[in-house]
Amino acid sequence: MRKTSREFLCLGCGIVLTALGVILIPVFHHVIKSYITEKLPLKPGSMNYDAWITPPVPVFYYVWIFDLINPKEVVESGEKPFVVQRGPFAYREHRRKHDIVFNDNATISYKERTWYEFVHNKSVGQESTTFWTVNLAMVTIASLIRSEYKWIRELTEIILDAGGDSRLFQKRTVKDILWGYEDPLLKKVNKFLKKYNKSIDEKIGIFYGQNDTDNGVFTIYSGTSDISKFALVDEWEGMRKLSYWTTDTCNMINGTDGTFFPPFIDKKDVLYTFCTDCCRSIYLTFNKLYVDRDIPLYSFMVPDELFGNTSANRGFCTPYGNCQPAGLLNVTVCRNAPIFLSQPHFLGANTEVIHGVHGMNPTKGEHQTNIDVEPNTGIALNVNKKLQINVYIQNVSNIRDTALLDHIYYPVAWVNESAKMDDKIADQIQSAIVTPIKTTLGVQYGLIIIGGFLTLAVLVYIIVERIKASGYKKIKPEKE
Repeated sequence: MRKTSREFLCLGCGIVLTALGVILIPVFHHVIKSYITEKLPLKPGSMNYDAWITPPVPVFYYVWIFDLINPKEVVESGEKPFVVQRGPFAYREHRRKHDIVFNDNATISYKERTWYEFVHNKSVGQESTTFWTVNLAMVTIASLIRSEYKWIRELTEIILDAGGDSRLFQKRTVKDILWGYEDPLLKKVNKFLKKYNKSIDEKIGIFYGQNDTDNGVFTIYSGTSDISKFALVDEWEGMRKLSYWTTDTCNMINGTDGTFFPPFIDKKDVLYTFCTDCCRSIYLTFNKLYVDRDIPLYSFMVPDELFGNTSANRGFCTPYGNCQPAGLLNVTVCRNAPIFLSQPHFLGANTEVIHGVHGMNPTKGEHQTNIDVEPNTGIALNVNKKLQINVYIQNVSNIRDTALLDHIYYPVAWVNESAKMDDKIADQIQSAIVTPIKTTLGVQYGLIIIGGFLTLAVLVYIIVERIKASGYKKIKPEKE
């Protein structure tokens, strides 16, 4: 074969390899997308089905209690509450879905039972440890007394006669504060309410009724007919919209339950999750890209404006027009108690709220919620859902312990529902998703690099040979 022919053959091979690598970019992307679209949807035997029923990643529920140091001074002198954070107290969170029904419209209906088991070796003390905290029963009833109903106003006499049971602050165990206790004041109220054929639960706690229970019937999209709807909530308790808030937008049920998200996530996306604890949907925005055990993850975080005092949040003002300070969400309407939610230590809240209680130290890195997802599948691999439970304490006439108080957003506790990818899950994600993607990317970019190098090398060789073939004229110096 002539030398020139070999040159052009090598040049042609380089161009073909480069072109093939470029052409394969969208082809391989389509192959990867088709693979995920086929494997991801929820159905028996699919890649995620068993993990969806019972999450394989250990989930821990960490709780920090705010211990009131000066209860006497707050009540008798009107001093600002001084609290000290105690914790964490750790619980292993168990979840299992049941009553699963596959519907004809590519949705799945189910309930999810959740129960908690105390973990001593991850806790600073026992569940029996006691702290000074707010009397949830008294504050709840006191808030009702502010209404104009005669039968509610009569409750004032019960509270005044309750003696020691009606103190605004009391010592309670961690277990009592979280999971509930029988309250003597509620028993007296219940006895009174029988005259009106009414009744209330005689137990109270910030998470009372949430241990070894489910949080209603969910209906989500399986992704079998439309992968872009994968895991999105279609209905909750038979509703497509809530009825707690004052605008249709705020009542919308958006997003997933926070375990899975629709695949092929972009950094510009906003992730929505329906939070039953918050009685609303919340959203997260992209924060950063990082690599955990060779798996690229997108970290999304809750922005401060989620609980901001903005026009978009006016529908969360209850009653209508009665907006809370920035950084707080009033969930009284769905909790039947004066409960306000916030980020831990009032992160992102108004200065007046933060400074209303001594002991708050909001820090973004420590107190902000994050959900870290594998962007191709939308699977959440590292999660820290953080929320603070606060009680709104107001001055109520005839309730002596509130006489010197104006209004206080009192922090009771904050929690972190935490799940972190372990080595077993990391290996499964790598073998099922990351390695195939890296292999296909390696092939296509390898072809481009090899083809480009071969093309460039041949072109340089041809140019050099042409220069040599043209010869050089030796320039002699002129004689003087």
